[in-house]
Amino acid sequence: MVLADTHDAGHRSEPDDPMVTGEQPVARPPDPALPPNPYRALVSPYLWRASAHLATDAVMGLAGFAVLVALGTAVCLVPAGLVGVPLVILAGWALHLLGAAERQRWAAICELDVPPQPRPTLSGPLLASAAALARSRSSRRLVAYFGVLAPWSLVTLLGIVLVWGAPLALVLLPTYYSQLPSGAASLGLITVGDLGTALLVSAVTLLLWATVAPLLVRGLLAADVLLARTLLALPRDVTLAQRVEYLTESRARVVDAAEAERRRIERDLHDGAQQRLVAMAMTLGRARSRLKDSGQDAVLELVDEARASAQEAITELRNLTRGLHPPVLTDRGLDAALSAVAARVPIPVDVDVEVSPRPSTTVEGIAYFVVTEALTNVAKHAQAKKAWVRIRRSGDRLAVTIGDDGVGGAEASPGGGLAGLADRVSGVDGRLRVTSPPGGPTLIEVDMQCA
Repeated sequence: MVLADTHDAGHRSEPDDPMVTGEQPVARPPDPALPPNPYRALVSPYLWRASAHLATDAVMGLAGFAVLVALGTAVCLVPAGLVGVPLVILAGWALHLLGAAERQRWAAICELDVPPQPRPTLSGPLLASAAALARSRSSRRLVAYFGVLAPWSLVTLLGIVLVWGAPLALVLLPTYYSQLPSGAASLGLITVGDLGTALLVSAVTLLLWATVAPLLVRGLLAADVLLARTLLALPRDVTLAQRVEYLTESRARVVDAAEAERRRIERDLHDGAQQRLVAMAMTLGRARSRLKDSGQDAVLELVDEARASAQEAITELRNLTRGLHPPVLTDRGLDAALSAVAARVPIPVDVDVEVSPRPSTTVEGIAYFVVTEALTNVAKHAQAKKAWVRIRRSGDRLAVTIGDDGVGGAEASPGGGLAGLADRVSGVDGRLRVTSPPGGPTLIEVDMQCA
């Protein structure tokens, strides 16, 4: 038997109370807004809706009490035979269905969105399903909620009767006091036997009711909201865990999208502007060949200048595309791409890469960018005689180490290049550490999530 709940469609099952993931967590909605001024609250439609909600607490409390009695009876029948196990599952299903109905009641009457809790999956063997129900944190919280709501609903019902029933009877006293058997109404120390006294009691009651009723309703509703927030909604730790997981996933999507955009720009530059410049350089070369023996030296000089400018633009575009995402990285991986980078550094660089299997293109791109930027800094500032790059994959982690024997003193200051590298690495749950004492050596160590 599978626990199904039409009110909670879209939520994942909870075999052992895992976090609900894959969709954006719902931020905690504001509490019901009843104006603090009692006279303004009196004309607010929300006062009447809140009163209706408090009055129907008794219905849900009675239903919850019945389900809890059925669940307790079923649990007591388990040792007597297997007949109690399916009854436990049925009662558990009814409990979660009632919890969904209670959330719908909050939404329909008070416009308060109470985020649903994860639901256990009641499928497979009966004993396993009953055990899943017993282990479920949401089931235990629902038992506690309806266990408290059952007696509390009597308080809210009595409060609503006192707030609306008793004052209404006194306000209407002038219309029926003379019809009472004694011809008068006894109100403790006051006996209402004439119309003037009845009107005075009615007026005083109306004034007190207008002042006190909204305050009482607000107090009862605040207690009701607290109960729902505490036991009916998701616990705070699960909500925060969902939020953290959602933010982690969304951050990974943003990083992937940024890397995909860099690769798209690299392809557009390589296949578009760069190819046009190459074609233009070739055309200028053919033009130069035809003008070589024409005697037009001035025109030939202009063609040579245009051709040289085109070659410079091609070189700059190639360097730019390498910085974005070099094709060799996609085709042959980090080892080949970083070997090409090391060959362009003016000092010897030892590259040692052992990455199997290859990480995602996003992680490869970030590792390539980190090493490229680090080696550029070494060439510009370190005054080093040699440098080295070591990359290893261990499980789902990628370790990148860049070192040099330069003067040291490097630090990840805010706004600096190393701080930018640290920010980029953090996008894939990575950490960057710089060790660079004065006099060297300098080590940049990066540890990243590899998946």
